Amino acid sequence: MTKIVHFLRILAQLPAAAAILAALLCALVAGPASARCVGSTDPVIMRAELETGRDPDRAVDLIARQISATDPANKRRLAELYLAKWVALTMSGQPTAPALEKARGAASGFPSGDPANLMVRLADLHKLDNGPAKRSALSSIVRDYRALPDGSKAKACRGVDLSFHYALLEDHRNAFIYATQAYRNSPANERSLAHANAASMLAYLVSSGHDFPYARQLHSEALDTYLKTGMSDLASNELVLRGYTELDDGDTRAAMADFKAAADQARTYGNDYAVDYALLGVCQTAYEGGKIVDAGAECERVYASLARDGERMELPATALMADLLVERGDPARAVALLDPQIAKGKGEASHQDWILALQTRAKALSMLGRNAEAYADMRRASIVQTEQREEERQSGVNALQARFQTEELQNRLVNEERASNARLRLAIAVIVGAATTLALLGTLIFFLLRHRRRFRRLAMTDPLTGLGNRRATLEKMDHALRNVGASQPRASFVLLDIDHFKWWNDSFGHDAGDRILNDFARVVERSVRPTDIVGRWGGEEFLVVLPATGLEEARQIIERVRTEAAQEVFDFAPGYRLRFSAGIAMPSETGGLTDACIRLADRRLYAAKARGRNRTCIEGEEMPDDKAAQARTEPVAAAHSSPAKAA
Repeated sequence: MTKIVHFLRILAQLPAAAAILAALLCALVAGPASARCVGSTDPVIMRAELETGRDPDRAVDLIARQISATDPANKRRLAELYLAKWVALTMSGQPTAPALEKARGAASGFPSGDPANLMVRLADLHKLDNGPAKRSALSSIVRDYRALPDGSKAKACRGVDLSFHYALLEDHRNAFIYATQAYRNSPANERSLAHANAASMLAYLVSSGHDFPYARQLHSEALDTYLKTGMSDLASNELVLRGYTELDDGDTRAAMADFKAAADQARTYGNDYAVDYALLGVCQTAYEGGKIVDAGAECERVYASLARDGERMELPATALMADLLVERGDPARAVALLDPQIAKGKGEASHQDWILALQTRAKALSMLGRNAEAYADMRRASIVQTEQREEERQSGVNALQARFQTEELQNRLVNEERASNARLRLAIAVIVGAATTLALLGTLIFFLLRHRRRFRRLAMTDPLTGLGNRRATLEKMDHALRNVGASQPRASFVLLDIDHFKWWNDSFGHDAGDRILNDFARVVERSVRPTDIVGRWGGEEFLVVLPATGLEEARQIIERVRTEAAQEVFDFAPGYRLRFSAGIAMPSETGGLTDACIRLADRRLYAAKARGRNRTCIEGEEMPDDKAAQARTEPVAAAHSSPAKAA
């Protein structure tokens, strides 16, 4: 969630990426402002950038002294010094506008495509909403960026900035293109700040393609540069970014270790702002692990520091604090915190942060009995999740990433061949040929190993509906039921089966059947409570687990699902109404055995079908298997008739 912000701090050392990446990396990493570089070859500016990476607060004073000592006629150095100061102020969380205006004034006599003016123009993008105006401004900047000399530090730095801004627009395809160009534009010195920043940006984008091991490798490459050059602030920032990659990969232990290490690193040079960004990661990790109460002190500090106007992490800091309040039993205060944030609209917030805010408020509203409002928030969150999945599907990042890695391998082989001694050229050609074969085989093996976690995620997800499959649903159920208090009903298990699905599937085709299944999944997701679990059980059957819920309350929730489903309209069959039968059971009815409870819910489901369909059965029904089978295959009688009833 905060990955973009932390990358912002890294981009703060690269041209205009700092402010933008902070918002983008919010989805993946945590950190105040992203590292950016000015891209200057002036030793004075390079020293200023090095000090900024070590301690941005101290760098501000150093840069101010350099400005005072600079000849007013030296506009180039003054412009770059003010830009370096702007970066240092950004990374330390101080007001930046005066420094940026000074840089703009000093560079006013340069062409608009000059590297200094490009950095100023990129910095101005934060004034624009994510829309056509920003995209138009970016296109204009891209034209001037292409004219910069290949291999120059300025082009590498601006490339990271462009990648950052496109990432904020959630245009991961273009973001990957410019990050790749920046990474390759600094080959002469692979330990350079520009190269490290490009590696960090690439890591963020690669992780968005779910290649987490390779993302960790790139983060570690950047971290190694920052540590070897003594840039403690950037090292702290990179630990946060890597922590978010590990969190996305489901490795909460490694993530928590990196976030705490980042906070410790930031404390060594007294940067409280960087400490707060690291602690935001601690809070987020605790939230993801269902233990946010254990990180209460960290979440409270983060909220006090970052939940303020103009701070890019205001929304996630507030949403996490609200979730903490919900877990502490104070949903009213949680709603009070989130109402003004959500009223502002999504703006430049990442999809993840916006979904977190909506789902947290829905949970709080549900606890207050304001169910209609809770369902409205869940519906909005469901729409955003659908948009996010579609954007990821269309981004093309995975294909670009594969091509990038293949070309990197080829480039290394070419460089090795050019460095060969002429007397050994023939022998080296043979060795390179063998090495190429082995490298390609090794690449395939590493690719498969690298994607083990991704394959596991795919194995846990139903590809048609995006819901958890049977295995994933059972794992989520086990986790949820462990947190139910002894004074509450343990849970209700609900099996849903779409009525007459086979008939509609055979009549209108499998595409129509897929559409029905997918739409029904969305209806159920947005109609139940935030704490409930929905999964595809098989075929047209879905399992819903309602923790701490009795039979009658469960029946009421399922009837709300029924009302929502009946309102769905399908263009291939305007007269079709989406109806289903349901069976509900509780573990207390089966001696606490969940497997037996699900079987009882299954028998009640088919009792509901035998009684006429489009109804819910919550009691009795030790239905013989032969009658259950008959209920499953009974022909369509009146698909548009019979109101729902509770059996």
